[in-house]
Amino acid sequence: MNKYVETHRLDENRIRVSTTSGLDITLFANRDVPVDRASLRETAGISLIHDTVELLKQDGFLQHESSVERVVLTPDFHKGSGIPVGTVIDARGFIIPKAIGRDINCAMRFVATDIPAESFRALGRELDDTLRHVFFEGGRDIVFDEHQREAVMRHGLLGLDTKRPLKGLLAGLTPDILEQEVERTHNGGSWDTYDTWMFDDFIRGAGGETRDSALGSIGGGNHFVEFQEVSTIMDARTAYQWGIKPGTIGIMIHSGSLFAGGMVGDHYMDLARRIYPSSLARPIHNFYPLPLRGRHAEHSRAYLNVLGLASNFGVINRLCMQHMALKAVREVMGREFESHLVYDLSHNMLFENAGDYLHRKGASPAGETNSFWGGHPVIVPGSMGTSSFIMKGGSLAQALNSAPHGAGRLLSRGRMRGADPANRLRVVSRVNPVGLREDIRRELEKDLMEEAPASYKPVLPAFHTVQNSGMA
Repeated sequence: MNKYVETHRLDENRIRVSTTSGLDITLFANRDVPVDRASLRETAGISLIHDTVELLKQDGFLQHESSVERVVLTPDFHKGSGIPVGTVIDARGFIIPKAIGRDINCAMRFVATDIPAESFRALGRELDDTLRHVFFEGGRDIVFDEHQREAVMRHGLLGLDTKRPLKGLLAGLTPDILEQEVERTHNGGSWDTYDTWMFDDFIRGAGGETRDSALGSIGGGNHFVEFQEVSTIMDARTAYQWGIKPGTIGIMIHSGSLFAGGMVGDHYMDLARRIYPSSLARPIHNFYPLPLRGRHAEHSRAYLNVLGLASNFGVINRLCMQHMALKAVREVMGREFESHLVYDLSHNMLFENAGDYLHRKGASPAGETNSFWGGHPVIVPGSMGTSSFIMKGGSLAQALNSAPHGAGRLLSRGRMRGADPANRLRVVSRVNPVGLREDIRRELEKDLMEEAPASYKPVLPAFHTVQNSGMA
């Protein structure tokens, strides 16, 4: 592939990325958003998918109407594993499992509370220890039997049957609360499925009613549960409608489908490679499509089914983490408080588009839903310790109704492991640092530095690009 990628600035917020195939690729980034050449070089692979599609149409593997219509890159655009994070592909007639990857239906979830920030700041090491117990030391108390585990895998939020009393962590989930969760979760928190695929072992568990050890897991990398203060309200009317109050504590959660997404992603990326026509040379970009129509369409139908299973797991996983965080704070504060879900917004996901699919890798939808006319919440987190933003989707057609899911990584995790950890943040990790041997403490600090603020782009340029372009 050509190592040089030509770009042309269209306006203050948009850059055209030129491709040899003529594919329309637009990067949303103002002049302050860092754009590195390694990330741009990955777009060359996306542009070559267009040429591969033409070959597969001639071969009969894809139907004649198949095409890559457009590609949008959001302001958090950065190098991924073959496809830049922050990519939206409008594909007609086929699905590309690699363009979604393994972290299926990862999402940003924001929960508002009425806890005053000052009261929260007074909660010290006791809260840290309680959070560590709940998240990492067996204190989750997520109680499901085989029937309930199958129901949530098959139907997501709609599989939580409140007529049959839930136990443990989710015991207080009433029909009214569940209805609100459905209204405020992308796709209603439920994806259609027709079987349980290879998840029978997880569903059976140890037999009978058990406390789940998989649900309620944050995951690795840049996944997090973060307590935040609502410091500034820019749109008082919308904030009031969404129940977000200044000076209060909110909880932002970023996590996906864990082992479920990994199993689905690996299996179907491998299957797409295996069914690729043997008469054609393997594409150097390593993106293999599954046809939506024609003689191989059964594979796409099966992929959509298991994508639904992983997606449903991801939603329930984040729901559990929300209640785990609230449980820990409630225990330490020793009193009740109000809380509610503002929105759960998916990325790393397929989004149906008139019978075809938008592929969003590290990008989120930013439009309207039945519950949010005029734009649903769009969650743009900064890195640890920096500002995050709750915005309203702008339904910008030029951006394929999309927005970023964060600021975007600037430095690799490997490079950040050697950084200076002097600017420490308050982080509750799996291991309690108090009393650790010095060598173990240093390794723990290196792990934490992988996600330190310096490894990410500044969030304000991304926020200003999103706001000024009309994405949200």
